[in-house]
Amino acid sequence: MTGFLSIALTIICSVIVAKLILKKYNAIFVFFASGIVIFMGASLWTGTPILGKTTLGNVFLDTFGFISNSFKTNLANIGMIIMIVTGYAAYMKHIQASTKLAYLASKPLSKIQNKYLVLSGMFIIGMALKLVITSQAGLAVLMLATVFPVLMAIQISPLTAASVLALICIDYGPNDGSTIFMSGVLKMNVVDLFINYQFAVTLCIIAVIALCIPFYYKYMDNRDRNKGTYQAQEATVISDPDVPVGYALLPVVPLAIIFIDYFVPETKIDVITANILGMFFTFVIEFIRRSDRNEIPKDIVVILRAMADIFVSVVAIIISASVFAAGIKTLGGITIFANYISEMEGAVFLIMAFLSFITFAFAVIMGSGAAPFFAFGPLMPDIAAKLGIPAVTLILPMELSTALGRACSPVCGAVIAIAGVAGVEPMQLVQRSAPLLILAFIVNIVASYIFTI
Repeated sequence: MTGFLSIALTIICSVIVAKLILKKYNAIFVFFASGIVIFMGASLWTGTPILGKTTLGNVFLDTFGFISNSFKTNLANIGMIIMIVTGYAAYMKHIQASTKLAYLASKPLSKIQNKYLVLSGMFIIGMALKLVITSQAGLAVLMLATVFPVLMAIQISPLTAASVLALICIDYGPNDGSTIFMSGVLKMNVVDLFINYQFAVTLCIIAVIALCIPFYYKYMDNRDRNKGTYQAQEATVISDPDVPVGYALLPVVPLAIIFIDYFVPETKIDVITANILGMFFTFVIEFIRRSDRNEIPKDIVVILRAMADIFVSVVAIIISASVFAAGIKTLGGITIFANYISEMEGAVFLIMAFLSFITFAFAVIMGSGAAPFFAFGPLMPDIAAKLGIPAVTLILPMELSTALGRACSPVCGAVIAIAGVAGVEPMQLVQRSAPLLILAFIVNIVASYIFTI
């Protein structure tokens, strides 16, 4: 297969897949179907078996053998980790522990006199909670219940309050699914990845956005007042969950175990074990505290149902996207592209920005950060090797960019939920948040280059 044809087919296949997803075809089906077609076509064209020496006998069987291997590999590793982490988060929400944490975290905001500084404080608190409550949509719901009424009480407009909530979107931390996936691609310990690379870049983004929030939203509110479109909402009552204060610590337990284990060489506790230990610890506390002990065993259903839901929405995308990514890699266009850009001196920054922008744009289109990152992320080590740079230099800004792009999407679930509660249109919300999210994207690229090269 000629170089030009390989690149052309790679681009054509990627564009077709993007168009199908834009037309609201199920992303999981599109990734699987396109991967199968690409695999079979590339194998027949090149005559190279997909499974190499472990071939099942022909192209048809090899294609489905690869899919089978993808299920086994991803379910046993990244898939199970994400499912367990999500199950624990759902359990924390069910017993109102995460709600208690969000409520207590939001209380200091009421003591800040300048209402625009309150917005910065809310953003910082939200990003701190994101370490524990890894789902953007899940955290958004909690913040709407706990922090949003605080903002209404100090006469922040619903659009401004909702916009700041939408900024709390960055996926980071050793308990986050995207971070865990990225560590698997890089073959790096997830805590090492977080401490040595991701934390510094994320901290830069948080700091810059927190500093800009008061100036940006004061300007936007004044502009709305001049236009006569500024609206304030009446204060609402903030409800305190009826659980002990100590319950606010329970969502942090797995994260604490992971960090403690990292600094104790005698033990080797992985993310799954840390979350299962957290579940066990919480079940014991629930049995001690609650009088309706017969109802407590039923909580396991909450955990299992959340695990099933995340399998459909995220894990299945990881598996299907891995099939698509492997198919794209088989075409050879990515390798030729990598060889070409490796000869471009001083172009690492531009390449990193270009690849990150692609995933950012796909996330805006799809309303999901998982699909584009899980599809293109595994291709980065080969490109990085050709450039002679660490793979983390390319994949880290891509991972953070997908989260920022998702928050820029009017079809993102969290954006729709926030807009609904605030009584504004999703597109209106995205337009208000977009300038700061684009600024965050720029900071992400610059900081990633500085801290990973």
